[in-house]
Amino acid sequence: MTDRAQTQQSLSSQQALTSQQAPAVCERGAMCIDDRPGHAVTLMRLRLAHLHPEGWVDAIVAGVADDGSIDLHRWSDGATMRAWHHTDQSDLLVPGSVVSVHERYGVLAAGGHRLNVALR
Repeated sequence: MTDRAQTQQSLSSQQALTSQQAPAVCERGAMCIDDRPGHAVTLMRLRLAHLHPEGWVDAIVAGVADDGSIDLHRWSDGATMRAWHHTDQSDLLVPGSVVSVHERYGVLAAGGHRLNVALR
């Protein structure tokens, strides 16, 4: 095998390994290290939400789907809000319960729990 062929084979092996590892990052919700909206909540996001209390709105949980979709009704005007989290949160977010959502930073507060959500 030539040097060029060995180099190409090595690069192909590395690319295959990388492409197989990337999707596994959020395979298990508790082990998620992704900080994009709907994934792991970071201390920076929590701090920013805390520093801007005007962004919080109260809402009632209308429904939670196993695909991570969360339907909410804003307390102040009844408007529908949709959020998404990469794991099923139906055990935490019971329909009819009251939560707070920071619309700017995508933080959902349910009791003592804080979730990073993607608002839609």
